[in-house]
Amino acid sequence: MAIKSGDFVLIDYLLKVKETGEIFDVTMEDQAKENDAYAPDQIYEPRLVAVGQGWTIKGIDEALVGMEEGSTKEFEIPPEKAFGERDPAKVRIVPARDLSRQGVTPKAGARIEVGGSLATIRSVGSGRVTIDFNHPLAGRTLLAKLYVRKVIEDQVEKIRELIHRRVRNVPKEKFLITCIGSAITIEMPEESFVLEDIQFAKKGLAREISKYFPEATSVQFIETYVLKAPKPEAAAEPAKEAAAAPAGAPEEPKASEGETKKE
Repeated sequence: MAIKSGDFVLIDYLLKVKETGEIFDVTMEDQAKENDAYAPDQIYEPRLVAVGQGWTIKGIDEALVGMEEGSTKEFEIPPEKAFGERDPAKVRIVPARDLSRQGVTPKAGARIEVGGSLATIRSVGSGRVTIDFNHPLAGRTLLAKLYVRKVIEDQVEKIRELIHRRVRNVPKEKFLITCIGSAITIEMPEESFVLEDIQFAKKGLAREISKYFPEATSVQFIETYVLKAPKPEAAAEPAKEAAAAPAGAPEEPKASEGETKKE
């Protein structure tokens, strides 16, 4: 079945800068190693995309429509459907002391945050710093190889993947999800309780559930602390093979060695 806007899909991809051949994003470990782009601290696995919802760059979003589970596509992505054209108005010159007051040591090529926005330091000199608020890949054409691994249709599986998108350091199978009527319950595994920003992750997840599952009226996150492991029950005594003989009853004579007992 062809993918349409609103579908939940798991995708792998490899993205290169056309002009240089540089790989700047890849989700597959084997291809990362093959192209000398492997990063040990990166998680290599398929990514969840809600098609047409702006979760990825426009060129990939549009390419997914009409593809099918198991299909592959190679294509170019122009700047306007990737990270936009370069805007000269986003390049500014600021006094170096302004950055120093923010605890930033100006260094060409460094990525910094200024006023809540990310920027790249292009040059430093004479007490002035040139900073660029354009995306590092603005104005670049990309080469993409896109793989559709799975189209997700089951509600519980969709919620599980939404959780994994926000909480990547805990195996998604450890979250127990129950959907009864319009109520959704998510039992959190203990290793997720103290994760940094877990409360923000839960709030974001609740917003996404409200958006993508309009029939849902509530979502409950359950945290259960196990204080003691339950004690195992005592094993039952093995059943006797034969009932005990009544008191006073004569014992059945035993056959002598070599003698066969008669019926």
